[in-house]
Amino acid sequence: MNSIKEILNESHRTYPWKIGIAGDLPEGCEQQIKTCMEKWAVASWSKVKKTPIQERPLDFPQLENIDVHYWDAEVRYPSTRESVQEYIAMCCDVPASHIIVRHPDEPQEQYQEVKDEKEYEPMLTQEDMGGESGQADVGSTRVMDLLKELEKAKKENGDKDYKAETPADDKMNDKAVLS
Repeated sequence: MNSIKEILNESHRTYPWKIGIAGDLPEGCEQQIKTCMEKWAVASWSKVKKTPIQERPLDFPQLENIDVHYWDAEVRYPSTRESVQEYIAMCCDVPASHIIVRHPDEPQEQYQEVKDEKEYEPMLTQEDMGGESGQADVGSTRVMDLLKELEKAKKENGDKDYKAETPADDKMNDKAVLS
C-alpha cells in the first residue's frame, strides 16, 4: 500500500508547453527562460532543439531566413500561453514577435509532428509516371485533330464562305467627323 506522500506526489498534474524563439539567442538566454518559467514551478525541461535556417519558419511566417530554438517544458501550475509568452519576452529581452508558446495538443503542433511512412521520391526520376499519356493532345497530332474538327464544323454549317463585312463608306465618314 502506498503512503499518502507517494499518492500526492503521483497525483501532481503537469501542464506541458512548447516554447520557441526565433533567431540568435542572447548569451545566457536559455537559463533566463528556465528561471522565469520557475514562476509556474518547472517539473521538466528538455534540451534545446534547433531547426536549420528556413526561408519562412512555420511558426514565424513574418520572419525570413532564420532558425528557431525549441524547448519542451512541463510546469505544475496552469497558465495561459499569452501570459507565458509575454513573461518570457519581458525577462529575456527577446521581442514578443520572436517568441511562440504553444500547447503540444494544438492542431499546429499535431500537423508538424505528422510523419510520412514512405520515403518521398520525385516522379521525374520514375520510368512510368502514372496516368494517361498526353501525347495525343500535343504536337502535329493535335493540329490534325483541329483540322478535322474545323472540316466537320464547316460541313455542319454548310459550305458558306464567310466574308468580313466592312462598314459602309458613309458610316466611316461619320465616325471620322465625331473623332
